[in-house]
Amino acid sequence: MAVQGKVEAVERLPGIGWVARGWAVDLEAPNEPVRLALAFEKGMLGEFKADLFHSGLAVAEDGRHGFAVKLPGELLDGRPHLIRILVRKDGTALAHDGEEIFFPQQLHGQIESLEHAALRGWAFNELAPNRSCLLDIEIDGRHVAMVPCDQPRSDLAGFLASDGRHGFRFPLPACVFDDRPHRVVIRFANTDRQLIGSPLEVRFPRGVLTARRRRLDQLVVERGIALEEGLNALTVEPLRLIADPATYSAWLEHHEEAIETALASVGAQSGGRGGGHLGRPTVEVVPLPGPGAEVKEFAASMAGISADAVVLLELGARLHPAFLPLVQSALAEDGIGLVYSDEDSQGADGGRGQPHFKPGWDPDRYQAFPYVGFACAIARDCLRRAIALVTEVERPVDAWAWAQAVVDTALLSAAPERVRRLPFVLYHRGPGSVEHLSRAVPERATRVQAHLDRIGAPADAELDGPERVRVRWRLPASPPPVTLIVPTRDRVDLLKACLESVLSKTTYPRYDIVIIDNDSREPETLSYLESLARRPGVWVRRWPQPFNYAAMHNAVIEEISSPYVALLNNDVEVIAPEWLEEMMGHAVRPEVGAVGAKLLYPDGMIQHGGVLVGQHGAADAAQRAFSGDEEGYFHSAMLVQTVSAVTAACLVCRRDDYLAVGGMDAECFSVAFNDVDLCLKLQARGRRILWTPHALLYHRESATRQTGRSPEALAHEQREVAHLRSKWRTETFADPFYSLNLTRGLQTHVDFNWPQPSSASDQA
Repeated sequence: MAVQGKVEAVERLPGIGWVARGWAVDLEAPNEPVRLALAFEKGMLGEFKADLFHSGLAVAEDGRHGFAVKLPGELLDGRPHLIRILVRKDGTALAHDGEEIFFPQQLHGQIESLEHAALRGWAFNELAPNRSCLLDIEIDGRHVAMVPCDQPRSDLAGFLASDGRHGFRFPLPACVFDDRPHRVVIRFANTDRQLIGSPLEVRFPRGVLTARRRRLDQLVVERGIALEEGLNALTVEPLRLIADPATYSAWLEHHEEAIETALASVGAQSGGRGGGHLGRPTVEVVPLPGPGAEVKEFAASMAGISADAVVLLELGARLHPAFLPLVQSALAEDGIGLVYSDEDSQGADGGRGQPHFKPGWDPDRYQAFPYVGFACAIARDCLRRAIALVTEVERPVDAWAWAQAVVDTALLSAAPERVRRLPFVLYHRGPGSVEHLSRAVPERATRVQAHLDRIGAPADAELDGPERVRVRWRLPASPPPVTLIVPTRDRVDLLKACLESVLSKTTYPRYDIVIIDNDSREPETLSYLESLARRPGVWVRRWPQPFNYAAMHNAVIEEISSPYVALLNNDVEVIAPEWLEEMMGHAVRPEVGAVGAKLLYPDGMIQHGGVLVGQHGAADAAQRAFSGDEEGYFHSAMLVQTVSAVTAACLVCRRDDYLAVGGMDAECFSVAFNDVDLCLKLQARGRRILWTPHALLYHRESATRQTGRSPEALAHEQREVAHLRSKWRTETFADPFYSLNLTRGLQTHVDFNWPQPSSASDQA
């Protein structure tokens, strides 16, 4: 071969770029530079000569046999390329010291984390630091998405002297939640270059995927990857980690520390270990007999118990070592007659799961579903009274059914101030007790009805599915009138849909409607309002002033004469015709201050399931991770229950109560949190706030408010948050109607609240 040569390196030179260098010499004409060509898999890219000085060669007199050719842009697209240096006269390729595949190292990236089934990391092209990289996501060999690296990363901005937009996040699709392993590969687009950390294997249980996340995933699939808002929502949307045993096991390590702190507090209060049991109530633990055991013998043994309190232990269940000392401490307080704790299940292998974190004591919720179960201690006087009531009205089939009836009756008939909750997992159901979790048998509706009759409550109990009881509160023979107040500004499409649904579906016999027109300008709206004013029972109240939700309602409620008012947003539509009967049935109860409804987004997801005060350090709607037909967390989305607040988008209350607390605060809460503040003021006056799932409406949330928030609007919102925190201490507010062990994050009831040391018990 006349021409010899070699490609010695392909390297990046500062200030020049990528260069292929080497040497070539024609032994037949050593003083003539060899003509070469740069080629890649698609053809020729250009010609050049080997005419640079090369210190290692002296075949020619001047030693000029070297070359250094700059690689053109076609080879710098981030994809691998086959490059060769060819001898022009015969087409032979020079030998390579390294690989012939050119795959430049300017592409860098890493998968940093996988949280809530969302991949996060970074990637950049060092040759183009201000241009976002594009990543190709592949799952099980199938392309699923192209993801831009355009999230801010301040740590990389300084390093690269760039705008710092090099981060990415990608929520894994719903298809991977199937209890099977899946292989995820992330590459730079149009290359084979994978990020550090790729490939990775993921595996998610089916149960951790919430209905809300499944719905968001469906929207992204239907509308395409360009639905940035949906992808961003998916990225932060939490999983139902409450259903993941591995996460629960990790959380329990922290929870045990909280229990130890509570025990230490109890020991300190009792004067140390030596005097820990002096003067403490005695508690007897009674194992329940198996199915089929005789009632008479077991009932007689229970009637003869001399201990101050008793715990009935299900077959296969066990108590946490801290259960008895913490229960004794609670029972030692004046008047406490029943103490209950959180519980979970323990499998045959010792693994724990199915945690049931319980709210504070709530008679309405308990009537609907006996959420306490056997995880409780009952004082002797409460026990004997319950035994007498059960003996009087029930005929249980066996000892277990008798014990269940006694515990249920003791709780149903307990005075609320005598019940105490321990916010710790202290009762562990065994494999043999799991089958008894279904507690709403037909006999229970009868038992609840008997209790209602004893206290003179005008209400009827009926089964609501296989596990729940619904209590319908009867209205007076002549139902009281109620005024529906609907504020609006233009958006006649929403107002018309709202009012037509109310007028055509509502079955409550005595109501009228006041429309507050907050300075509507559109001719179609004004025409519709004029037509409404001519309809009987519909009034239009003009409010040509800047928007102040609280002030306009205060003014109208001062003016009307109805004893009850129903606040209703103009973007709400009736689903259940009996919605107002249901809400008024509770509103006429003397102890109730306000009643809220179950509101759904148009896609069927829950928009309002009560308000959790303390969420995000302020307050927000609860149960939005569930669809409208889901039961929620231990039936939470299907039970009438006491809450700390409800939204004014659909709220019924007594007019006198509203005025007695000064109405809504128009100065501090003109736009938001006025309903939360109102409910907390009603509670401070001794009234209860109820949420009912049986009043069902759609809510197109904030459809009449601007979606593009101005800096002034955002500042106003922050001021209202600050007012709420200052007035009600919501940053540290422990909502009594929500478990301390459940998350206060983006969605309620789906994740754990990683505990801090707390007191042994909290007032329910």
